[in-house]
Amino acid sequence: MAELFNTNQSKTVLAKFKHKVDGLAPADDFEKQRNSLIRLVIGSMENKPEQWDELCQINIQWIGDQFINRLADEEKELSKERLDDICSMCFRFLFELYLSMKNDLAMEFEAARRFVFNNVDSFEHNAKEQIEYAIRDMPINIFKAIANSDAIDSLKNFNAVSAKAEKLKDDWDSELSEREARVNSLKESLSKYENAFNFVGLYQGFDELSTEKKEERDGILLWLRVLSVLIVSPIVAELIFVYMHLDNIAAVKDGLLVSIFPTVSLVAISVYYFRVLLFNYKSVKSQLLQIDLRKTLCRFIQNYSEYSIEMKKKDTGSLDKFESIVFSGIVTDDGSLPSTFDGMDKIGKLIKAAKS
Repeated sequence: MAELFNTNQSKTVLAKFKHKVDGLAPADDFEKQRNSLIRLVIGSMENKPEQWDELCQINIQWIGDQFINRLADEEKELSKERLDDICSMCFRFLFELYLSMKNDLAMEFEAARRFVFNNVDSFEHNAKEQIEYAIRDMPINIFKAIANSDAIDSLKNFNAVSAKAEKLKDDWDSELSEREARVNSLKESLSKYENAFNFVGLYQGFDELSTEKKEERDGILLWLRVLSVLIVSPIVAELIFVYMHLDNIAAVKDGLLVSIFPTVSLVAISVYYFRVLLFNYKSVKSQLLQIDLRKTLCRFIQNYSEYSIEMKKKDTGSLDKFESIVFSGIVTDDGSLPSTFDGMDKIGKLIKAAKS
């Protein structure tokens, strides 16, 4: 939308020209009402520029710049001919405003419009032609300009656009149906895949439990290696000490007898904990084997929740073995777990033999 009146330059020009008109002394009643019409229209353009820009687009394109230049020209005097021309331009804008508005004009604007209608012959020749054009031909030209605008062309092509939109909608519906069929096919494939590797949600649980047990196994194995080194280290240290003092073995005999007891105790305690960790290591490996067996069964049996009812109707014990393995607890055999004081009697015998 082109803007003419809602600019700082236009507002300044309108205000100055209105002030000039206010200082004029009309010669007769016609000039008085003509000047009032000019002041009324220009004052409204200054106060409500958005409305005039919106509703007078046709005359803005045709005579907009010419109108502002006429008002801004300070070299020419405000003769009757010049004021009549400016009044005719104001009337053209006013008449387009009247044609573009949904409601009627305000009373003062309606009175100004009727004044021009009733006093056409009192205007100078050029102004009279402009007014007659505005009354007779301008509405038709405005209608022609609107009828040939891009907006009306879009309305003219509405049927073609509607058919194109309908075809586009059909294409979208067809493509959507194809995509929906592909999604359903993928859904079925994923469902089968899930049943194959995640039987009734158990496979994932067993897999997480297997991961925890593997971490536990690795931790126990680390401590077994540490204890293995700890068991051998005191004995190696004693042998190295004896080897370094072979020439003076009699002098260090008492020291060896004193140090052998804590060494043997440390070795015995380390061996005990080594046995406990070794038992736990074997137990965790046994549990991992049981978990892997359950995971294998979960891969093998598919759609258990769907056909187990039918199978049990035919043979009530057909899935008992399977269920007893999958849904049973993880067994930990603690029959051979060393007791807290296991091996202490042997340590006591070793101490008595050393004293004797």
